[in-house]
Amino acid sequence: MEVNPIISVIVPVLNEEKYLEPTLQAIKNQNTNVPYELIVSDGGSCDSSLEIAEKYADKILSCSEKGIGIGRHTGAINARKSSKYFVFIDSDTIIPSYYLAWAHYIFNSKKALIAFSAAFEFSEKNPSVKFAERVANQYLLMRGLFHKATLPGFNTCVRKEGYFKAGGYRNVLLEDVDFSRRIQKLGKTRYFPEVTVINSARRLKGMGLIGTIYYYVHIDKLSKKLGIADGREYIGIR
Repeated sequence: MEVNPIISVIVPVLNEEKYLEPTLQAIKNQNTNVPYELIVSDGGSCDSSLEIAEKYADKILSCSEKGIGIGRHTGAINARKSSKYFVFIDSDTIIPSYYLAWAHYIFNSKKALIAFSAAFEFSEKNPSVKFAERVANQYLLMRGLFHKATLPGFNTCVRKEGYFKAGGYRNVLLEDVDFSRRIQKLGKTRYFPEVTVINSARRLKGMGLIGTIYYYVHIDKLSKKLGIADGREYIGIR
């Protein structure tokens, strides 16, 4: 870890041994001179996730309760004081080697921008997966054109000051959409299609093609029902 990191990369984890190592390797192998720290927030893993995290993370935190929202927020409140920016990456998401350098450039060159995200590809390449991927990215692009981007939790960059002013991630359903709505009230948010991360297609497998497309098309309606009990509506872009 750098002595005074200005970026804190936060990865929430719960039993992710199948996906975690490539994610952490990609974060540690960034081609950048920007000082950063890697924080893993564990929600009580009982597999080998912690052993994997110990090889890469600068800090491993134990969350008081389960939930991806509390995992991200625990990482944020325990970031180094020198940090100016938070980058939230999920444990099954692989970022390109220039991602942090790019994020730092965006923060410095677009002062009015409070938060942003990049495009994504699913790790699998079959036609139905690629179709769902195009639908999702087109939705995110359209939202971002009006500076009201929906920021998928697996790939979100946010200014530290803005994060806390918005109240951070909450442990609710559709926590990334909930956070997006609140951060939009404080400043501009944007989706950048020219940078791409690789995301696991496992949640798409769980919902199926139709379910995934339904999710993206109706994401705003779903986000207004944060108390819903039907887990099918909450697999999401995480």
